[in-house]
Formats: sequence, structure tokens, C-alpha cells
Amino acid sequence: MAQVAMSTLPVEDEESSESRMVVTFLMSALESMCKELAKSKAEVACIAVYETDVFVVGTERGRAFVNTRKDFQKDFVKYCVEEEEKAAEMHKMKSTTQANRMSVDAVEIETLRKTVEDYFCFCYGKALGKSTVVPVPYEKMLRDQSAVVVQGLPEGRRCFTMLARMVSIF
Repeated sequence: MAQVAMSTLPVEDEESSESRMVVTFLMSALESMCKELAKSKAEVACIAVYETDVFVVGTERGRAFVNTRKDFQKDFVKYCVEEEEKAAEMHKMKSTTQANRMSVDAVEIETLRKTVEDYFCFCYGKALGKSTVVPVPYEKMLRDQSAVVVQGLPEGRRCFTMLARMVSIF
């Protein structure tokens, strides 16, 4: 069975207890693999950290080395805790960045929408022979398809349908 240095902290919930049992079971399986490696004259030491528990398995020499190096174990625990904190901070920053990006995207979309609408108004004014921007009468066009005559495009309703789809964006 894996040699385990258990913390004295209380178990908080059943899920944590089940996870701890799984880790203990897997460490036991890892210890069995270490024994097989020892048959090939390999020396192995393995340290695992789960929450505040330190698990040490390996060959006799490997375990002896790790157990005499409590500073090494503490440094490993410290490293794991720091990495967990960094990961949590990165996740928090990523969430914040995504929220900011969504608001930036919304601003960019609105800017693009306004630019397209302005361009349509410019083109509509140009089509009417005016040198100024003329608001496109979208509602009138949707209510009465005969209010707009399109020339120079293929025959049929497809062109108006495309225009109506483009207009519905706004």
C-alpha cells in the first residue's frame, strides 16, 4: 500500500472524501508499477499532492530518499499550491477578458452596422441622382415591394429578397 502522509485537516464533504479514496487507490496501483520497475533494478520515487495530503510511493531507496527530504516535499506542495493559484487567476483573467471582448465585439458590431447603414443611405441617394445621403425607406420597401424599382439586375424577386434580407439586418 502507498505510504501516505495525511494532513490533520477535517474532510469537508463526501465528494472530497471519494476523490481522496480514488487518489489513494491510484497511488496504490502506482506503487505496484514501482515494484515491477524495481525488478528491473530501476529506482523510482513518486510524490503526489492532493489538496493538503502528500503521497509518496516508489522503490525502497526512492521512498527513503523522498522521506529524508521533507524540504523537497514541502517545496513540491508549495509549488503545487502556487500553480493552482496561478491557474485560478488565469481562469479569472480569461473570464474577464472574454467579458470585455464581448462588449468590444458588441461595440464593433454596432459600428459596422452603422457604417453599412450609412453606406446604403449614400448609395440610395446616389441612385436617386442626389449628391447627398438620403435615408433608405426600409419600412416602406418592406410594406410595398413596388415602391422600389431595381434596374440593371437580373429579373425576378431574388434581388428584392436579397435586399430585404440585407435590410432586415438593421
